[in-house]
Amino acid sequence: MTTNAAIRRFLLVGAFALACAGLCSLGLWQLSRAEAKRLRFESFAERREAPAVDIDAIGYEASAMDYYWRPVLLRGHYAETHVLLDNRVRNTQAGYEVLTPFRTDGGRTVLVNRGWVALPASREAAPDVIAPADPFVIRGYVGPPPVVGVDMGGDGAQPEWLAPRLVRVQRVDFAALAAVIHDAPWPAVVYLDHEAPGALDAVWPVPGDGSARHTAYAVQWFTMAAVLAIIGLWNWRRRPPDV
Repeated sequence: MTTNAAIRRFLLVGAFALACAGLCSLGLWQLSRAEAKRLRFESFAERREAPAVDIDAIGYEASAMDYYWRPVLLRGHYAETHVLLDNRVRNTQAGYEVLTPFRTDGGRTVLVNRGWVALPASREAAPDVIAPADPFVIRGYVGPPPVVGVDMGGDGAQPEWLAPRLVRVQRVDFAALAAVIHDAPWPAVVYLDHEAPGALDAVWPVPGDGSARHTAYAVQWFTMAAVLAIIGLWNWRRRPPDV
């Protein structure tokens, strides 16, 4: 075997080795993502099963994010203004999610997502979203605002009045809604329990942990690395032609 042939053979095997290392690193990265999602889901499940917290017992200095997915109790009454979050589809039908401010006995204003309603025949028509006026205790869980498909920003975040106490928005902007409800809302949303007073179509999907998909990706990367390793080993072991 000549020196040039040996060099070419060495470079070829080296390229296979680098490719295998890269594929293995991608597999390890997918495994790390799977573990992170599994731990996040375990935290979510633990929080959802925790005892309900009276929302007025949460200090004003506490971060709302620290209470995401925790069950909460609210004692007070619904306000008269209702917010329609636009472009919410269920079972292929367009509609709104209805967020109504709730005034707690402790003086806190919380946006309560009461669930989904179908879009009327005309977009200019107002759906029936009236909430009970009596004071009572409601239950739900804390979460971030509903995710919108596209955040247009600018005018897309501005409220659009459909009726004197009914406003439509494209996304939940707490600062913009403060002017509408005449109070600064708590920077989180309470997703109402489907049996609570004022609930509409309040069925909230429980997310999966998502780890299985990343584990499957990792298996694919490791399989590709193994195939390349076999090809590289075969190239290393075969007898090169004499030159």
